[in-house]
Amino acid sequence: MTEHSIEVDAEIFQLLQQQARPFIDSPNDVLRRLLLSPAEEPNGRKFLATQGPVYPMPASSQPPVPVEAFVREIISKQFGVGFRRVAPYRMMFQDGDRLIYFQNFNKAAAHLWFRITPRPWKSLRAKAKSAWVCFTNPAERYAYLIPVADVIERVHRSGWSRDYLEVNIDPGSSQWTELNWDLSEYRKLFGRGA
Repeated sequence: MTEHSIEVDAEIFQLLQQQARPFIDSPNDVLRRLLLSPAEEPNGRKFLATQGPVYPMPASSQPPVPVEAFVREIISKQFGVGFRRVAPYRMMFQDGDRLIYFQNFNKAAAHLWFRITPRPWKSLRAKAKSAWVCFTNPAERYAYLIPVADVIERVHRSGWSRDYLEVNIDPGSSQWTELNWDLSEYRKLFGRGA
């Protein structure tokens, strides 16, 4: 069998570490178990049968939903087609007059944290009437889709004076802590059970 080398970023490497059985699994073993069904390896031996028991992954460490796919699902279901990425941002999209900026937290969590830095926040405010900020949790299949005009109003009302947004959300109550704002009306479910 031909072997290939791949590079993974720190987040993916950490996920691989979380899924590995200590002193048993190599990164390749983890990827094989997560991506392929139990099958024979090229040398003819049964992979899972000879590697010890298969441990179920706890719900909080399930493989993350691909963020790009989740973002595209939200765009198509909530905003329609024709959006393209806005450089230099990886998660900002535009279609003529509408602008959407995504922040993603891709794991089961009792607390979500995001930060919109000054540059994207300035771009969003420039298109306030036709811009949205979307705070997503692909792992749990939900997102908060908030018109930027509503965020600007709430920022002014709360006295937030920084040139960036700090966003701490309690998903249980949908409360944006810094702005003391209930986001329940902006929460949308996608995929399973939506």
